[in-house]
Amino acid sequence: MNRRKFIASLGAGAFIAPWVTQLLVRGAAAAEGEFPLRFFVLFTGNGQFPDHWIPGGGELDWTPSPVIAPMNDLRDKLLLLRGFRGDGSHSVGMSETLTGRPSTNGDGVATGGPSIDQFFADNWHGNTPLHSLEVGVMPANEASDQICYSAAGLPIPPIGQSLGAFERVFAVTNEDPEVAVLRRSQKSSVLDVIAGDLTALHGRIGARSRLLLDEHLTLIREQELDLQQPFVPSQCPLHEAPVGDGLRETWDNHNDTLAAAFRCDATRVASMRVGGWGGIESGGYPEIGIQAAHHDAAHGGSPDPYNDLLGINTFHAEQFSNLLRLLDGVPEGDGTLLDSTVCLWVNEFGLGDFNHHGRDDIHVVLGGGACAGMAQGAYRVLPGTDYGHFLFALTHLLGETGATQFGDRGDTLVDELFA
Repeated sequence: MNRRKFIASLGAGAFIAPWVTQLLVRGAAAAEGEFPLRFFVLFTGNGQFPDHWIPGGGELDWTPSPVIAPMNDLRDKLLLLRGFRGDGSHSVGMSETLTGRPSTNGDGVATGGPSIDQFFADNWHGNTPLHSLEVGVMPANEASDQICYSAAGLPIPPIGQSLGAFERVFAVTNEDPEVAVLRRSQKSSVLDVIAGDLTALHGRIGARSRLLLDEHLTLIREQELDLQQPFVPSQCPLHEAPVGDGLRETWDNHNDTLAAAFRCDATRVASMRVGGWGGIESGGYPEIGIQAAHHDAAHGGSPDPYNDLLGINTFHAEQFSNLLRLLDGVPEGDGTLLDSTVCLWVNEFGLGDFNHHGRDDIHVVLGGGACAGMAQGAYRVLPGTDYGHFLFALTHLLGETGATQFGDRGDTLVDELFA
């Protein structure tokens, strides 16, 4: 169906939700070779051993380390950076990693928001049916485990089950119209009850809690307004509903859903958190031959901690590179979906030996981003550069050049991020 017939099918008096208009505009832009930018961030915990991660060689002729090796076939679309400086400890690192606003009292909760993913989601809101998509692999969900925060500092936990993440995308793409109408009606009724309960609490809580409560109410009202608009089906081929809840199955399924969400323009912002501030604590790696919990291995507490930690982080690298390949396999104009997506892999610690809790050599892996003007194929060391500046530079890399600061200290561009 062409654009004119599609609009006509909605009826002359029908209100077209902003994201529907944007999807139509995107379709026209795609024909001209223009595609939107996307952002994805992967978090895994406990830092990394220097000789596991640090490549050999120079800036452009680098040779892959054991952890980087699974991504070597994508090296021309990678950017490896290290040397950033941030505040230390598990809790401080967790809170600072995406917000640039580290915890000040040891509780691991950021002192404010937004996290960098939500900064983009807020600025790009209205372009897609989903504001953002947060998924997790065996995610811990204490307050100190969170990495994604709204602008008001409200933690945003991930969806741990791969079927739940898939259904969230499926609900805005290929859902049967009759089923969608029923679901939207039921959701509207639930939101009415929740809004009433939250409003009743308003006068009985402190000022800080009221700020968070007000944001809850704002989000609910936004959803209610969206539900009042006519349902407009969006068709995009998706994979079969995922099954299985093992470590590899969950991660593979999430990767498929994330790639589909970006390909279908269901959202342009997504994140994945693996475990929490101590990684996957429950010993979730037996299926890859490692019996130790991630945190135990990082503290030297497993039978073979050096190789356990190497095996865990190599597996993380394999899974990250699998997503990059999925994105790189989707053509967009003269490039691929990966070229228009900035993919970031971060830890809450920097590089260091067992029991190292510092953030004085923070390392990141970036993939894709050619269409954003990100440097490609390079390994660069930036000793002492404030990590907040890196987060700030990301805002400009992805087109938000009006930003003058991000987090507590980020206000200087990191030139090494750009081509």
